[in-house]
Order: sequence, then C-alpha cells, then structure tokens
Amino acid sequence: MVSFTLRVVQFLSVVALLPSLVHSVPADQSPVLAGGLGPDCFSGTKHDGKPSGKNITIAGVPTYLSEPKKGTVNVKAPKVLLFYSDVFSAFFVNNQLLQDYFATQGYYVLGPDYFFGDPIQKHTTLDLEPLDPNFDLPAWLTKSRAQAAAALPAWVDAVKKRYGPKAQYTASGYCFGAKYSVEQAATDQIVAGAFAHPGDLTEAHFRALTKPLLLTCAEVDSTFPAESLYRAVDVLTEEKKKYHVQIYSGTVHGFTTRANLSDENSVWSAEEAAKSTIGWFDRFTN
Repeated sequence: MVSFTLRVVQFLSVVALLPSLVHSVPADQSPVLAGGLGPDCFSGTKHDGKPSGKNITIAGVPTYLSEPKKGTVNVKAPKVLLFYSDVFSAFFVNNQLLQDYFATQGYYVLGPDYFFGDPIQKHTTLDLEPLDPNFDLPAWLTKSRAQAAAALPAWVDAVKKRYGPKAQYTASGYCFGAKYSVEQAATDQIVAGAFAHPGDLTEAHFRALTKPLLLTCAEVDSTFPAESLYRAVDVLTEEKKKYHVQIYSGTVHGFTTRANLSDENSVWSAEEAAKSTIGWFDRFTN
C-alpha cells in the first residue's frame, strides 16, 4: 500500500511540472491560457457500450470511422466531423461511443489516433495508478505532440479527398485535441469548430480564429481555469469573433468524455454538451 501511494505521488508530481515543461516560452510569445496536462486529464470513468464504428487507415494514421445511416445524409454535400481526442485516443471506448452518437446525427465522424497505439492508458489507469513506474510522462507528451504535428496535415488532406470539396467539414477537440480543432478554425478547412475543456492554447489561438468556435467548459478546470476563460472571451470580443461559451456547473475537466455515470449531473452535462456540439455544427451546415 505504501509503495502504491508513493508511486501515485511521484506520478502526480511529474504531472504538476508539465505546465512549466511544456509552456516555458519567451516573454514575447503569446500568453498561455490553457495549460499542459493535469491530473484530471487522466482520471474519470470508463463507460460500457459496443462501438458501432470501424478501424480504418487514412494517410498512414489509424482512424476510427463512424458513419451515419444510409438515407439520412445529403450525399452531394455530406457533413464530416473531425474528432480530435483526449489523451486516451479516438479508440478509447468512451470516445468511440461519443463519435457514434455524432454519427447518428448525420455526420461522418473520423477520429485520428495520433498516439499510434500508445495512448495514456497504456501507462496509467483511470485511478491514476502507474502501470509502469519508469514511465516518462513529459517525454510521452513531447513525442505525441510531434507525431500529431507530423501526421495531421496529410491526414486532413486525405479526408478531404475522400469526401470531396463539397462536403461540409467541422472539427471538435477534447483536452489534448482542442489545439487541433482551434487551429483548423483559423483556416478554410472547416466551417465551424468546437472544443471541450482544452489544453495547450494561447491568446494567439483565439486571435487567429476565422471560423465560429464553441467553447464547452467545466466549472472547475485547473488546465483552463475561469480567469483564462474570461481572458479568452475578452480576446474573442475584442477581435469580434463568432463564438458561444457554455459552462456546466458541478463539472471538472474531462466531463464530456469521462463522465461519472452514477452522478446525474455528470451524465446530464455530458449528454447536453454532445447535443449542443451537434446543434452548433448544424447551425453552420446544410
């Protein structure tokens, strides 16, 4: 018991250092609003369910694909949702079930595994018990960011070739993946973006937006605390961006993908967040 407790403390001590390790930036760079990984990025509840999507490979990237029912989509201009997952990957059952829900709403949903089979749960449990006492979390994070940066441009191009120029593309990012949906919302690659409880964002990300952005936020979030959210809203207002903010009371970072199923508020919040994401994207697609 003592050794287990010590391992957890040591693991969380490394986690606590991540913001300084990841965000030690020169003073002339944009201020950080959403920090690096924290304990809530790893914890939560694993859900039960049978995913209905399939595993495919696009541009060399393992990808979870969940498709809408035939006859329920506009085949001339299909809706495509790019799903940028948290550190558990697009193939974690919770994320698969969320992608499946989005597909039932008429979207082709594609989630790239930018961890290439090495998600965080290979190294820690949802109770933050280290599976490998020698696991180097900062090195894993650096590697994962580098993999994503290298793989995603070609992956996005391949997805666009798959569905064509008339498709309507949207992107939703969660924690680790929020960075990618926000960056795409600064381009013409998508018509609208969304994120939930983000990590690794600066003021510059919000200033660069050219597409509408939905911000789904937890009431308690050490990675994207209230003061950072308020500053983000100030920037969005100053820059006259199109955005919508929703905050769910009684929630913590990670609630949209790892809700406690025994808690009514957690379940309701996660379900409403998913519905509102579709509502946001439906607003900007046909």
